[in-house]
Amino acid sequence: MHDHHTSKRKSVKSALKHLLHHDLVETQIFAHRGSKSNRPENTLAAFTEAVRVGADGIELDVHLTKDNQIVVIHDESIDRTTNGIGFIRDMTFEEIRQYSAGSWFDTQYKFEKVPLLSEVLDLLKEMNFTGVLNIEIKTDNYQYIGLEQKTSDLLTSQDLPFSHIYCSFNLQSLTCLYELEPESELCYLMSTSDKKIQKGLTLEYITSLHPSIKWIKKNTNQIKKIKKPIRVWTVNNDLDMYLAFNHQLSGIITDYPELALQLKEQYKEKK
Repeated sequence: MHDHHTSKRKSVKSALKHLLHHDLVETQIFAHRGSKSNRPENTLAAFTEAVRVGADGIELDVHLTKDNQIVVIHDESIDRTTNGIGFIRDMTFEEIRQYSAGSWFDTQYKFEKVPLLSEVLDLLKEMNFTGVLNIEIKTDNYQYIGLEQKTSDLLTSQDLPFSHIYCSFNLQSLTCLYELEPESELCYLMSTSDKKIQKGLTLEYITSLHPSIKWIKKNTNQIKKIKKPIRVWTVNNDLDMYLAFNHQLSGIITDYPELALQLKEQYKEKK
């Protein structure tokens, strides 16, 4: 199986040789919800793996529990990524903590729990992570009152060895964060909407754009004209990774950080 993948990669490489430019590739590799491909997403195990492989950045999602605790999980409910059922906003942290956040992925991760954002920060500090933490404010489906304030307070109340940026599909959340942390990088998340791209370019306090890979593929001719950094999601195969490197995108958000880092090294070698 491994040999097949290696030969496939070589053929992809040779097919793309004519596209390679000679500039140093500085595209940062962000681990999507941690190392989501081989660990249960948004758990301490996933973030540990992301740091271990040397990811430049880590992306995670935050919600607010019924008792105002900031938890790291992607969905509005715990149904998909735990063995429990319920909406985060209707449950206390203690209630959520009863469930496994890893057994659905593999029994060896059955003791993983939905972590608090503060626990993730502590882990990254312990591991001396010095990259970029990308915090997605998950207010696109439900408006958690005070989530932005609480998240900002937590991040700015301590000295951390890494930097942080915020992203959201919800412009209101980014506006709120701009008032709280005018110096911090604020990234507008979007899927394939040209209207959102234009809005993100027009609004001065939006520092970066985070479009879907689908938008990038359709609009490769636009990329050079965009003067704000672009980080693209979710970039999970060789061709998409090469596309991002070739266009010198600021970052890619991937479930496969280890693979992306290897391909970036190979790409730089131009072999």
